[in-house]
Amino acid sequence: MKKATVEDVARAAGVSTFTVSRALRDMQHVAPATKEKVLKAAEELQYTASKSAAALASGQTSRIALLCRERIAGWFMGELMDGLYDVLSPLSYDITVYRAGDTRQRKQFFTRLPANSNADAIILTGFSVTEQEQSALTDMGMPIVLVNSKDTGFSQGSVAVDDEDGEASAVRYLAALGHHRFCYVGRVDPLTSKTWGFDVRIRGYQNVIEDLGLIDCGAFHIDSDTPRSSRQAVASILSLPQRPTAICVWSDFHALSIVHELTKAGIRIPQDMSVIGFDGSDISAATGLSTIAQPARDIGRIAAKKALHLIAGEDLDEAHTTVPTTLEPRETTGPIRKA
Repeated sequence: MKKATVEDVARAAGVSTFTVSRALRDMQHVAPATKEKVLKAAEELQYTASKSAAALASGQTSRIALLCRERIAGWFMGELMDGLYDVLSPLSYDITVYRAGDTRQRKQFFTRLPANSNADAIILTGFSVTEQEQSALTDMGMPIVLVNSKDTGFSQGSVAVDDEDGEASAVRYLAALGHHRFCYVGRVDPLTSKTWGFDVRIRGYQNVIEDLGLIDCGAFHIDSDTPRSSRQAVASILSLPQRPTAICVWSDFHALSIVHELTKAGIRIPQDMSVIGFDGSDISAATGLSTIAQPARDIGRIAAKKALHLIAGEDLDEAHTTVPTTLEPRETTGPIRKA
């Protein structure tokens, strides 16, 4: 049986396709008798309204674009998208994902601006934009919501965690346990520059090290694309003339690889060294990893709600939201061992 179209419903009800779309979406200025005729015709024809038909009437697509730079398969992006889906799916909104994972992809997006005609709002996460890119986004004429971005002046809404303060709380906690010698393990990021942003977590780490008069034994970096990178980082740490007793790591994923390599080298965790990650991923709870947790799924929900309010033309009660991180101490951190 051929699927019914909006034209079929309009013919059966004796009205225009425009009226059918408005009646099925329960919009104003449709007479009750007309609406009843349309609903009856749609039911008899087993018609399901398409989003394209609704878009013709409203000028909206019921779609939100997400532009990201991180791995789509990564923990943060997965949680963020779950949060977006939690809010958008019950309202029949779709999410279109665009990735600017390298310079080529980024240039391609801002050259073509594919979201311009395919979305009602855009959510951007993972990098800072240039003045030219800000202008291009603004010219699209749709609401802009930023996630974990410090440059919020050109957006109508944003949500972020304070990465710097989160990392600072990790150092303060370990110092309270008696640790005095620290090191930091970050990630190798080939895209780090002014136009991509920088690792503010290490700044929080360094500030507290200085404020509390602690010893910084150095910063080391892991390259996710190099399998031996974690082993090399740990070897460098263990070869230091004065070893740290506490290690702060950029993410839970990297922290677990550091714990693994330290354990292989005969270092007891946390008796000899304490290790703390950052994210609060599911795997951190399962493995007993101490971490600074950021509520990525809640961040997605907040971003989605802001986008929907802006699409509806509503003012936001709080345009720019900072979500607190949470210190979650577990088995990989403990008091410094007394000599």
